[in-house]
Amino acid sequence: MNDPSPKLKSGVIYGADNGRLICLECAGASAKFTGHDLSGQRVLPVPYHETIEWFKEFGKPMTCECGKTIYLLPAPAY
Repeated sequence: MNDPSPKLKSGVIYGADNGRLICLECAGASAKFTGHDLSGQRVLPVPYHETIEWFKEFGKPMTCECGKTIYLLPAPAY
Protein backbone atom coordinates (compact mmCIF):
# COMPACT_ATOMS: atom_id res chain seq x y z
CA MET A 1 0.00 0.00 0.00
CA ASN A 2 1.36 3.43 -0.95
CA ASP A 3 1.70 6.27 1.51
CA PRO A 4 -0.65 9.15 0.65
CA SER A 5 0.90 12.41 -0.54
CA PRO A 6 0.06 15.62 1.32
CA LYS A 7 -2.23 18.04 -0.54
CA LEU A 8 -0.64 21.02 1.19
CA LYS A 9 2.73 22.46 0.19
CA SER A 10 5.65 23.18 2.47
CA GLY A 11 6.33 26.87 3.10
CA VAL A 12 2.74 27.97 2.47
CA ILE A 13 0.33 29.41 5.04
CA TYR A 14 -3.28 28.31 4.62
CA GLY A 15 -6.48 29.75 6.05
CA ALA A 16 -8.57 27.13 7.85
CA ASP A 17 -11.83 27.15 9.80
CA ASN A 18 -12.41 29.85 12.43
CA GLY A 19 -9.60 32.02 11.02
CA ARG A 20 -6.83 29.59 11.91
CA LEU A 21 -3.55 29.94 10.01
CA ILE A 22 -1.91 26.59 9.38
CA CYS A 23 1.01 25.14 7.42
CA LEU A 24 1.95 21.64 6.35
CA GLU A 25 3.59 21.06 9.75
CA CYS A 26 0.73 22.18 11.99
CA ALA A 27 -2.21 21.04 9.85
CA GLY A 28 -4.19 18.08 11.06
CA ALA A 29 -4.25 14.88 9.04
CA SER A 30 -7.56 15.75 7.40
CA ALA A 31 -6.32 19.08 6.05
CA LYS A 32 -2.89 17.73 5.23
CA PHE A 33 -4.05 14.82 3.10
CA THR A 34 -7.43 15.98 1.75
CA GLY A 35 -7.05 19.76 1.53
CA HIS A 36 -10.19 20.11 3.70
CA ASP A 37 -10.46 20.62 7.45
CA LEU A 38 -12.64 18.50 9.75
CA SER A 39 -15.66 20.72 9.12
CA GLY A 40 -15.32 20.04 5.39
CA GLN A 41 -14.09 23.54 4.54
CA ARG A 42 -11.36 23.70 1.92
CA VAL A 43 -8.12 25.17 3.26
CA LEU A 44 -6.84 27.90 0.94
CA PRO A 45 -3.44 29.56 0.62
CA VAL A 46 -3.35 33.06 2.10
CA PRO A 47 -3.05 35.60 -0.77
CA TYR A 48 0.01 37.85 -0.79
CA HIS A 49 -2.03 41.06 -0.42
CA GLU A 50 -3.45 39.72 2.87
CA THR A 51 0.07 39.25 4.25
CA ILE A 52 0.76 42.92 3.55
CA GLU A 53 -2.46 43.95 5.33
CA TRP A 54 -1.55 41.65 8.24
CA PHE A 55 1.83 43.38 8.60
CA LYS A 56 0.22 46.84 8.46
CA GLU A 57 -2.34 45.91 11.11
CA PHE A 58 -0.20 43.90 13.53
CA GLY A 59 3.30 45.24 12.81
CA LYS A 60 4.80 41.77 12.45
CA PRO A 61 5.05 39.08 9.76
CA MET A 62 2.25 36.55 9.37
CA THR A 63 3.01 33.13 10.85
CA CYS A 64 1.17 29.85 11.07
CA GLU A 65 -0.01 28.40 14.40
CA CYS A 66 3.16 26.41 15.04
CA GLY A 67 5.48 29.25 13.95
CA LYS A 68 7.45 27.15 11.46
CA THR A 69 6.20 29.09 8.43
CA ILE A 70 6.67 32.87 8.37
CA TYR A 71 5.78 35.19 5.52
CA LEU A 72 8.45 37.86 5.34
CA LEU A 73 7.74 40.91 3.21
CA PRO A 74 10.33 42.05 0.69
CA ALA A 75 12.23 45.24 1.46
CA PRO A 76 10.67 48.28 -0.21
CA ALA A 77 12.37 49.47 -3.38
CA TYR A 78 13.78 52.99 -3.17
